[in-house]
Amino acid sequence: MKKGISAIIISFICLFFFAFTVYAEKVIMNDGTEYEGNIHHEDDSVVFIVYKEDLIKLNKSDIKEIIKEDKSKKKTGSMIDNIDNTDIVEDYNETIVQIGYDVYGKYFHKGHEDETDSINGLTFAAKYYHYFINEFGVGCGINFQNSRKLEDIPGEVYFVPTYISLKLRSVPTEPYKYGYAVANVGYSFFFPVSDYDTYLTDEKGGLFYSIGLGIVYNRFLFEVTGAIHSSKARLTSTTYDIDIEYKTYTFSIGYVF
Repeated sequence: MKKGISAIIISFICLFFFAFTVYAEKVIMNDGTEYEGNIHHEDDSVVFIVYKEDLIKLNKSDIKEIIKEDKSKKKTGSMIDNIDNTDIVEDYNETIVQIGYDVYGKYFHKGHEDETDSINGLTFAAKYYHYFINEFGVGCGINFQNSRKLEDIPGEVYFVPTYISLKLRSVPTEPYKYGYAVANVGYSFFFPVSDYDTYLTDEKGGLFYSIGLGIVYNRFLFEVTGAIHSSKARLTSTTYDIDIEYKTYTFSIGYVF
């Protein structure tokens, strides 16, 4: 049951490693060169700015303008100036936390016609996105399920998927609002627990994929997602391997930072 725990922890750490990178200042030089980052020090003669991974020293006499602002609130130069009398905003990084309720769950062994219902459970998720343009983002995420009982099968199971995520959204406006579609693909760790754990051995995770639709309103998130988890295991004291598939539909609420 403890297989894969180390990999889960590593995935979770990687998810949040870059989650809170924020660039709030821009230095425009007389020759047009721009440095966007965090100003580490400024006085009457020099400016030190953290640009990408370097600390750069700039002479004040060579600087045309210093812009200090929250990039997430910066207005765009888009042809669309406002929607519903609100400003369009650029937000190139997002950290999202969610809690979801699985309104539907089906568990079955591939090759068998019978499906087993699972008792509805909760799913906790954390995600990070970077947007290359305002409407398209690439991110990563991890979900944690609570263990849920299976009808007609003794014991419980849960899955922990880690994944890469692609997101298409409408242009965010002030207050922070947009609609979106999301697709995720990755690896789902499989954990049988309680009595069910005694029937299985050599548990392995497998492919995970899901799609979802949602809206963000004043940074509160509402999402509906369909997901499929795949895994493998061997029946204890046999050489019989089984392929497992678990389908869920989840309604989630969350918050966008």
